[in-house]
Amino acid sequence: MLSPLDALQKLRDEMVMDRRRLVDQQESIRNVQSEIEAIDRAIADEMAISRISVSKDA
Repeated sequence: MLSPLDALQKLRDEMVMDRRRLVDQQESIRNVQSEIEAIDRAIADEMAISRISVSKDA
């Protein structure tokens, strides 16, 4: 059986690990969001290029 001090230290360690997992997930979500935004910009650029090409052909 754990001593009260050991139990508290174990609980603290578990909470620190949980916090690290949450931070990692948040960073992953931010990275995905950044990638989505980059793709959105690329789509907008491609659409603008397509419009320019169509207007030059007309």
